[in-house]
Amino acid sequence: MLINSLTLNNYRGYKKTSIFFGDNINFFIGNNGSGKTNLLESIYFLALAKSYKSMDSSIINTEAEFAKIQAKIQNDIPINSKIIITQNGKKITFNNQDVNKLSDYIGKIKILAFLPEDMDLIKGSPKNRRFFIDMIIGQIDKNYLLELSNYRNVLKQRNELLKIYNAKKSQDLTLLDIYTEQLAKSAEIIVNYRKKFIVSIKSELNNMYHYLAANNKDISFDYQPIIEENILNQLKSKYPKDIAQKNTSTGPHRDDYVFLIDNIAAKDYASQGEQRVIILAIVLSIANIIMKTKNIKPILLLDDVFSELDYLRQNQLVKYLNDSSIQSIITTTNIKDINSSFFKKAKIFHVQNHLVKEGKINNG
Repeated sequence: MLINSLTLNNYRGYKKTSIFFGDNINFFIGNNGSGKTNLLESIYFLALAKSYKSMDSSIINTEAEFAKIQAKIQNDIPINSKIIITQNGKKITFNNQDVNKLSDYIGKIKILAFLPEDMDLIKGSPKNRRFFIDMIIGQIDKNYLLELSNYRNVLKQRNELLKIYNAKKSQDLTLLDIYTEQLAKSAEIIVNYRKKFIVSIKSELNNMYHYLAANNKDISFDYQPIIEENILNQLKSKYPKDIAQKNTSTGPHRDDYVFLIDNIAAKDYASQGEQRVIILAIVLSIANIIMKTKNIKPILLLDDVFSELDYLRQNQLVKYLNDSSIQSIITTTNIKDINSSFFKKAKIFHVQNHLVKEGKINNG
């Protein structure tokens, strides 16, 4: 999958901009605040129909009433995708057909992103890890996102019912039993998806980490489900607690994941550079899995990826991207440490004040 061109209208600081991408690595070079990240965000928005940074309406240029993202993408068949965002919502068009259900759209444009926000993945809250992994599994199988949506809907209904039961102090538990059975069925499916994902990524992740880090440390990524067996019985056993607290205290919405380096929790000692390599290794491992299982090369969005990586790790990353021929869109303040031999298939863009200009290969 390749993004051939991107056109932005009134997207944050971009009044009207068209960019034509190369098939391999695309470097977007500019100072902080120049608009590089906004470009990546717009592609993310196009693929997942939402920003990873803020509310939809906030991406509209302050001098405009709407924003538009449009792209031509090369896949088995040409794709023309467009999203128009207004204060009242968004309209999505895919190959000249209006999209009425997001679930029918998400997954058609396969992207994987490394974002500065992901640096909170290892030492941050379990919620961050769940969101990150949920989005990645969803790229592999959209049915996972559908089940996750179903789970959240039932969870919301169950929590509302718990508030009612708490207020009444005496209850007929028939309706709670129904919601709990629905939740347990959905929870089992989600847990199995997550277990399967962990099995599929383990060897890929270890190999990719060794390659990027250029060391022999073992990296492990383990899933910690809060419940995984007898889910229905465990949910029912929590009735008194759930009613007292007015929310569902156990289930996949409380799950966590842990990163280990040589069997020691990475959150306890990994440096910023090591954390960055771990997250990059996950993203690239998933790219490999998607290529093997779906026969599709996802588009990689790598924002400020070279920060806190030394010369060796920067070049290991670029070498991998160059050799794999995965289309990559990289933002950075400079490419002075990148070996010039990797620029043969690359395309360079300079970004300043939300203006993009294609440039010559110059690693200075």
